[in-house]
Amino acid sequence: MEHRTVYQPAIESQNDRKVLLAFNQPLTAKQVAGKTGIPEDTCICLIAKFAKNGLTTCLNPAAGNSRLYWLTELGKKCQKDLYRKLNQPYTEYSLPNIDWELYGWICFNHRSAIIKTLTEPMQPSRIKQILRIQKPNIKISANNIRDVIRLLLAKKIVQPVKIKKKAHLRYELTDLGRTLRQLLINSKAHIEQNSSNHI
Repeated sequence: MEHRTVYQPAIESQNDRKVLLAFNQPLTAKQVAGKTGIPEDTCICLIAKFAKNGLTTCLNPAAGNSRLYWLTELGKKCQKDLYRKLNQPYTEYSLPNIDWELYGWICFNHRSAIIKTLTEPMQPSRIKQILRIQKPNIKISANNIRDVIRLLLAKKIVQPVKIKKKAHLRYELTDLGRTLRQLLINSKAHIEQNSSNHI
């Protein structure tokens, strides 16, 4: 299938262009919605349209929720063309060597919130205090946090830390956890303002 014949019908509206530009890394439809301001249901439809036209592919098709999508080679070419038309610099993204099923699993609200909060060794109670300030609308108890920490321990995303003269263990991110945290942070980055003004 020729590049031009797919590009024209697949990228036909402002929302199409916004969604295509949002892909700076693999993203869920919810993350695309957060980056673009487009309703999540619309993003799901647009990503499905892109997949039908060979522009996106699902990296964790077995997942019931938090399915991750990434650009195919054709999708990258279309994105690059769009950047060129907007006179914006294009940066090639290389996928890190991680388990995308696992990354999709941590994209759930409570798991991602806890991982993003763990910037230093902390107890579950401290995580709860920080979340109360940073995400006041999140419904999560200290017990929920302890349950999630146990799951993250089992998947080697966090590890226990014994602090001298402290009775209780703290938890910190492993190298894997830090890589996943950075992906979560990057997924929130908004489209360049000067690009979105012209799409």
